[in-house]
Amino acid sequence: MNGKSKPYAILVFGAPMSGKTTFAEKFSEKFNAPFLNLSELHEQYRLSRKVAQILITQIAKCKQTLIIEGAIDSERQRNEIRELLVKSGYQPVLVWVQTDLNAIKSRMRRKYTKASEAKAALEESYRKIEAPADYEDPIVISGKHMFQTQCRNILTGISDRRKNTSR
Repeated sequence: MNGKSKPYAILVFGAPMSGKTTFAEKFSEKFNAPFLNLSELHEQYRLSRKVAQILITQIAKCKQTLIIEGAIDSERQRNEIRELLVKSGYQPVLVWVQTDLNAIKSRMRRKYTKASEAKAALEESYRKIEAPADYEDPIVISGKHMFQTQCRNILTGISDRRKNTSR
């Protein structure tokens, strides 16, 4: 590859209210990397999956680290995005944000005024989410840790992968 490394695409995934968006926004800001929240784009603009893929392809032309979150809850969805990114010359890395159920429930109660709405939203999102397959080799971070710790874990995980692929 002429000594040039591929840019990274950080795919941030996890349960609702686990801290995905908070982490992704801070990471994007710290490293001045474009951040796409696919779920938010779909909700606000009714962005279809196909248009989202075109958008990712266009943004990928910048060849700098990208942060992508939302609409990657299933293995199939993650594979679609991963394949697109690999074709665009990126090295995708899956980051799995995990948070204990009590913290998630507490965060849900702050977002929803009715307990029944919070419960329904949580159950609906858990029906859609699939744990990563072994080959996806996610970097796991806690949604309750400080950003500095999360960031260190991500950078260490990426560094370890780089070392393993250069052997």
